[in-house]
This record gives sequence, structure tokens and C-alpha cells, in this order.
Amino acid sequence: MATKPKTIYQSESPFTEIKWPEISPQNQDMILELLCSLLAPIGQYRAANITPAKGKRSKKRKRKEDKSKGEETDFPRPPPLEISSFVVVGLNSITRSLETLSQKSKADTAQLPASDDTGDTAKELLVEDVHRHFSAIFVTQASQPPILRAHLPQLVTTASLANPELPATRLVQLPKGCEARLSEALDLPRVSFIGILDGAPHSKSLVDLARECVPVIEIPWLEEAKKSVYLPLKINAIESFVHVVAKKVEKSA
Repeated sequence: MATKPKTIYQSESPFTEIKWPEISPQNQDMILELLCSLLAPIGQYRAANITPAKGKRSKKRKRKEDKSKGEETDFPRPPPLEISSFVVVGLNSITRSLETLSQKSKADTAQLPASDDTGDTAKELLVEDVHRHFSAIFVTQASQPPILRAHLPQLVTTASLANPELPATRLVQLPKGCEARLSEALDLPRVSFIGILDGAPHSKSLVDLARECVPVIEIPWLEEAKKSVYLPLKINAIESFVHVVAKKVEKSA
């Protein structure tokens, strides 16, 4: 099949591209081990005291069975672990906290109201204060579209400005295939994003290693935008080839 050249035009932002912090595989493995050790008590608490949800029908059926047996099921649950209030799980919960901190960095008087829709995981882990500084945010390399997490580098940078007296939040990419270990550590069906808030108990070794191995995120366009200089839109011309379908010759009668 014949081909012919074709030019494809693609638009691109004039600002410098944001790059995720790079980390060596050895350091990734060390950070994963420390992170799982830190989260393991939460998973043990959940496994012993929290019954996995099985739907409304299952709850109604269980209440009827307990009532018919005359058994008392309302046993007092032990208080949650201290570390639970320093752990934020889930992309939505982490993004919401980072957005609030970013607004706070713009103006101390500009505060976003906390949403009631925090998600079951965040409620169970007792994360209520969205104004607290993140020491580190851990992201798995799961099979999900990159666009879902593309906003994290710039949000982490702007959120860190809300607490300039504290070390900048580190954005840590974990090794591939670690989702199962994190799910087991937290006793949750799926885990891809974990945030550790500043001052978390027993987290010093993990946070120190993350700050030592993971560089601070650089957002060049934040400084470029302050210069108030017009930057034209970039147009990339990509040379390609397309197949040409030969036209059929009609036979004369």
C-alpha cells in the first residue's frame, strides 16, 4: 500500500513542562517497607473492629437475626489509633486538602469550607482537619490514566507555601506492583494514594528518608508567570505518513 507524507500540527503550552521527582528503585523499596510498617497497625485495628460493608440488605438481615436471638450486638469499639488521624487515603480526599492549603497560601483569610462528602475511607481513618501540612504524599504506579494525577505536582507545591516554616511536601512515586501490599497493610480493598500529615507518630524515619531521597518539586512556570511576559502558544509540526488507498478502475462495458 502506498504512503504519502502528511504534516500534523499539535498545540503545546508555552510554559516549561512540570516533571515528577525522580527516585531510585532501591530507595523506593526502602520507603515502601517503612510505609507499610507505619500503616500496619491501622489495618490490624480495622480487621479486628470494623466489619466490611456488604450492603443494606445484609445489615437488615443481620439485625433481624440478632433481634430474634436476643443477643446484644452493640459492643463498645476501642478508640481509634493515634496514627489514624495523620493518614489521608484516596485521591479525592488528598486533592481536597491540597486545594484548601493552596487557597490558604494565597491569602490567610481565604478559606474553603470543608466538604461533608469526605468518603467512607477518610471518615473511618478519622481525618477531619484539611488545613494540616503534608509531610509526604505517596502515589502508586497503578494502571490508571496519567491525567488523573497530573495535577498533583503543582498542587503539592502551592499547598506547601501555606506553611513556609515547614519542609516542603514530598511527592513520592512507589514501585510498581505495590498496591496489594498497601491494601493489606490498611485492610482496604484498593489503595493508590496515601498522604502522611506532619507530626505523625512513629513516622520520623520514613519522612526523613523521603526528604533525603526525593527532591523538592520545581514548577518553573510559577516564576515565569510572575514576569508578566507574553509567551506565544507553541505549535509543533510533526511529519508523518498516511496510507493512500488506490482508486478502483471501473471496467468499461
